[in-house]
Amino acid sequence: MRHLVDLIPLPRALAELVLIVGLFLCAIVVSRIAGLVAAWLVSRRAVQGEDAPADAVARLQQRETAASLTQTSVRYVAFGLALVLSIIVLSGVRRADTIAGGAFVAIVVGFAVQRVLWDIIAGLLMFFENWFEVGDLVSIEPWGLQGVVEEVSLRSVKLRSVHGEVIRVQNHQVLATRLIPRARRDLEIELFVSDLEAGERLVERLGTIVPVGPTHFIRPPRVVETEQLDSELYRITAEAAVAPGREWLAEDLLPKLARERTDGLLVHGPVVTPIDEQAASRFARAVWLGRGQRDPVEPLARLRAVERRFRRRG
Repeated sequence: MRHLVDLIPLPRALAELVLIVGLFLCAIVVSRIAGLVAAWLVSRRAVQGEDAPADAVARLQQRETAASLTQTSVRYVAFGLALVLSIIVLSGVRRADTIAGGAFVAIVVGFAVQRVLWDIIAGLLMFFENWFEVGDLVSIEPWGLQGVVEEVSLRSVKLRSVHGEVIRVQNHQVLATRLIPRARRDLEIELFVSDLEAGERLVERLGTIVPVGPTHFIRPPRVVETEQLDSELYRITAEAAVAPGREWLAEDLLPKLARERTDGLLVHGPVVTPIDEQAASRFARAVWLGRGQRDPVEPLARLRAVERRFRRRG
């Protein structure tokens, strides 16, 4: 570094300042290039649309996560190296072994910061265990922060909420995460009506009234099943999907709209229930496995029967 300072035709103090500024400018350039390369690699095989294969979407998320992690890691390394070299320039050391020792000490001191170490370790564990990926919709506990993962690094996680807010959470503060499947809330809506045809028309009308979009009703209500319960009582089952954080559209707005547009038609409801196919299958399996277990009362009953037989023999 001393030779580089001597090559600059300026007073020594000014030459050192110019060299330090150049080091950080190089770090900025390297960081920008890493970002551009990462974006180019991801855009090469980008998939769009709801009809995209699930495996293709999963691979895209993995590439985006790897690109985001690599980009931020290169940024940290570039600026860290620029900082170490700047310290060497200011210290004015000449021997290579002294430079290496000073760099090592600077690295050790940098990593000795407790919070930074916590963030790095927590980030590595989360990424190795694949808690989430870029593009996933998550809720971070215990803070209740919810949004789409936009960027991951060894230091923090960047989220964007449904309201457009950008949220950054340090890795060591992520104590638990809730991954929201398919980035939407699937809902089942049950209406109990006195006229089946009029009830079906009501659901169709509600589907045209409610706001539809990626941050509102992702899928408007539609009838999936009807059942006659009595001579003048019918159950209509509809399904819909809303953006997480906008559940009030289905739980509050939709029932109000339904009641305002019925005159004695609606007997009860709408009853809104969150649904998930994977959760239903897992719980169904748990119930099926639970049926094969013996009732805790059965062993006690058998023991008492044996005692009674021994008493009779005695």
